[in-house]
Amino acid sequence: MKTVTYLINLDSSKERLNTATEQLNAVNWPFERISAYDGRGKQLSDFVDYADSKARKNLGRSLLNSEIGCYLSHYQCAEQFLSTDADYLIVLEDDLKINPEFKQIMDATLAYLDSHPELDWYLVNLASKKKKLAHDITTLEGHSLWHAFYFPIRGLGLIWSRQGAKEFVAKGKPISMPVDIFFQNWLSANGKGLGIWPAPVRPLGVDSDILGSVTEQNIERKDREKRDASYNVKKQLRMLKNKTAALKHLASAKSK
Repeated sequence: MKTVTYLINLDSSKERLNTATEQLNAVNWPFERISAYDGRGKQLSDFVDYADSKARKNLGRSLLNSEIGCYLSHYQCAEQFLSTDADYLIVLEDDLKINPEFKQIMDATLAYLDSHPELDWYLVNLASKKKKLAHDITTLEGHSLWHAFYFPIRGLGLIWSRQGAKEFVAKGKPISMPVDIFFQNWLSANGKGLGIWPAPVRPLGVDSDILGSVTEQNIERKDREKRDASYNVKKQLRMLKNKTAALKHLASAKSK
């Protein structure tokens, strides 16, 4: 079993790289830095893989250039992983705070997944904010490994299987939604998402290097997204669709 770990980090975010490196070195977890795609200052028309008309149809708004950059960074990680001979990929974003038992949790989780191919999974969420519509599989190092039928929206820490990465690369373009929403839609529909709880990866709690401060984001976001009147309705319908699919998967799992 071979695992690679990629840390997504903007070239300009030296302090974040140092903080993440200190944490991962402290738990003896090797990683490779991946230069994040910097979408700042670009026009939406500059992104050849972005479909604005489809985004507005799906979300009732345009994506921010930073959201497209984040999506492309995750897509790059999946592509690079598939060019290696590794069995599994861990992807971490640099604004993270890891559990002190991160290595033990990861080692136990990967060993379990490797010995249980019947689980047929694509992606494991390591940074779940909540555990919703879940079905427990087992307990590892005091943490629950579970079927995340309503896949958590936070993409701060992830484990990919090779099959999951292949499907993401095949189906992930053109880009029409933020990557975390894509993951939730995709994995709630197919039931191939897993999660770990309590989450071994959490946000560091600092402002985004790309989006600016939280206050700036709240003030400007609606204007920059160019939301139309359908935005809230489409958001509620998307969440309802995902929850309905998740409930069906959950009912099926409980009946086995």
